[in-house]
Amino acid sequence: MSKLSEKFAAGKRSLAERSALAERDDPTSPLPSHFVRSPGPLHGSVSTMKIDLLKGEIETMKAGSPVIKIPADQIRASRWVNRHEDSFKATAFQELKDEISSAGRNIQAIKVRPIEDEEFKYEIVFGHRRHRACLELGLDVYAEVAILNEESLFAEMDRENRQRADLRPYEQGMMYRRALDEGLFPSARKLAEALNVSNTNVSDVIALTKLPDVVLDAFSSRLDLQVRWVSLLNEAIGKSADSVFSSAQNIIDERQSGASLSAKDILSKLIQTPVKVVKQPRTIKVGGSKMAVIKESNGVVTVSFIKDKLSKSQIDHLEKFIKNELTVVH
Repeated sequence: MSKLSEKFAAGKRSLAERSALAERDDPTSPLPSHFVRSPGPLHGSVSTMKIDLLKGEIETMKAGSPVIKIPADQIRASRWVNRHEDSFKATAFQELKDEISSAGRNIQAIKVRPIEDEEFKYEIVFGHRRHRACLELGLDVYAEVAILNEESLFAEMDRENRQRADLRPYEQGMMYRRALDEGLFPSARKLAEALNVSNTNVSDVIALTKLPDVVLDAFSSRLDLQVRWVSLLNEAIGKSADSVFSSAQNIIDERQSGASLSAKDILSKLIQTPVKVVKQPRTIKVGGSKMAVIKESNGVVTVSFIKDKLSKSQIDHLEKFIKNELTVVH
């Protein structure tokens, strides 16, 4: 019997034992010795709540996707990993790591698949940051185990990560590009169809990763890049590649000397035109009723009043007020 078969057989035996435990008449009587867990922040005395938790575990096992505890060093990253190394230096990762440290475990399970490898027993389907946090903290990883082929693994990883707001376009683009470069999908169109995503989106994020290295390195982090900047940068490169590359190298040299620029400032230097900044419009309400909207864009401030909200006398008074304020300013 293979190790995987033994694991599922053991799961079935555990299911039967837990079912019997959950259905016994007196839920407050002592637990059998093999169910007793060491005390900790997540484990209290036997109670009705514990019985409910056991029932939940039983339902999970019945669903065919039991969550098990695995030593972090027995799990390897996927070859399709879409997390750039900068993701593990960001504040968000440290916050995740602190949460896991406080709880003593990853509360949200990762997903892995069993593999044949001399060093590792499992490969990550999704949850690379949670695994990395547990690995650095010296904690075991709580994981759901599934048997998946390469295409299914890729699709699940992509779907799970697209649902998370913190995945950046550059990371998504590198994941798609690697899948195409290594022949997992024959074309970007086929990849988009398999993942049920827009072919345009696939092409756009891949194009982001194909910008010249000197341009990408001009940014403090490649994770700062936005998809809509690709056309601006490519247009600037098309007009004068030498000028863009020279600007990029100057930015890199200045940063090494301690200079710090925002991603938008870097973009502006590279394309040699000011970046348009559009602020969110502000709505003016009086007595709960919308009266006007103030918009700021490229140094222009526009105040729009709702039709029929102002009388002629109010408009005349507003004109005098604006003239008086502008006179005071100047």
